[in-house]
Amino acid sequence: MENTINFGIDLGTTNSAITKFIKGEVVVYNNPLDFGRATLPSVVCYQKDKITVGSKAKEMFGKQKKDTSSFAFFKRKMGTSESFPIKFLNKSITPIELSAQVLKELKTFVIGNEKIDATVITVPASFDLIQSNATKEAGYQAGFKQVILLQEPIAASLAYANMRKSNELTDGQWLVYDFGGGTFDVALIRIKDGEMKVIDHEGDNFLGGADFDQLIVEKLIVPKIEDKYSFSNLIEEMKSADGKYLSKYYVLMSRAEEAKVRLSAITSAEVVVDGFQDEKAHDVDFEVVITRSEFNELIKPSVDRTIEMIKTILTRNTLGPKDLQFILMVGGTTYVPFVRQRVEEILQIPANCEIDPTTAVAIGAAYYAATKPKNIDDGIVKEDYAITIKDS
Repeated sequence: MENTINFGIDLGTTNSAITKFIKGEVVVYNNPLDFGRATLPSVVCYQKDKITVGSKAKEMFGKQKKDTSSFAFFKRKMGTSESFPIKFLNKSITPIELSAQVLKELKTFVIGNEKIDATVITVPASFDLIQSNATKEAGYQAGFKQVILLQEPIAASLAYANMRKSNELTDGQWLVYDFGGGTFDVALIRIKDGEMKVIDHEGDNFLGGADFDQLIVEKLIVPKIEDKYSFSNLIEEMKSADGKYLSKYYVLMSRAEEAKVRLSAITSAEVVVDGFQDEKAHDVDFEVVITRSEFNELIKPSVDRTIEMIKTILTRNTLGPKDLQFILMVGGTTYVPFVRQRVEEILQIPANCEIDPTTAVAIGAAYYAATKPKNIDDGIVKEDYAITIKDS
């Protein structure tokens, strides 16, 4: 039996991942039901006879069916009293229970008979004690007997430190800019005498890449639909819980996300708008072309909000650009070229894009897990490790 935990999990707002420290390296497990993908969409779908988690659940999200309820972005509600109604079952489900379903599904990524009874789960630096305890409870409900939490910016920094090899790191400080699908966090990290610590942080649990998708739909696509076809209040009918076009809204959100990804590589992308009729019974069927410059202008206020949070941290800690080594870019939204360019341009601090932004947090969690003894059985001795983490 292994003496250390070794397993790390990034329980993300939009995507989650599981990793393991094995013989000095970290393995990122692939999704067995989504070939070639190392992450799991954090979406849960309840049907009469089964619970589905991941890509299939994401496909069902927003579809209006009497015997189906799908849920996403529940990490934003962790630690609150809010719950999500499953109408056809006449009950509600909590963010903790939904998170537990995601964690259970991540366990299936580990092929074989290996028993996974302990893990490190990452949380945003902005999570308070109630939110952190809710995350732990989700782990216990998923069947883990031991759950240790690690702040996401520390996890990302550990992934970077181990990529560079810890003995190459010098004392200093940097920012971790974590822009995911559902949340944004920035943290000031300091390393001194081999000890790494979060000094300060800012964040917004309601700002992420999914909000960019929403902007594309509501600001670029819907106005063009209304220009070509007859609708009296299309956006309200799309966003209302019982709206006539609610399911089409989520179809467009998915297509907007695909266009956003393509715009990271090419200068324009098409979004197909079809599958429904306007109020005069005309078939809606056309393509909306979105240019990268349009997209950049659309997201600029949101990106500038993240920069203002960084400036707040710098001001609060009396720091200037020369006091920081770099800004470590983490989270899927940092793939967007404009995000990296804008942050570097305004702050005049180098953007460090050396680690995989989608898996870095999970990888760092596994490195940390390799330092934590299993406490399920007695007699386990903690192993030495080059970098220690100081609780803040």
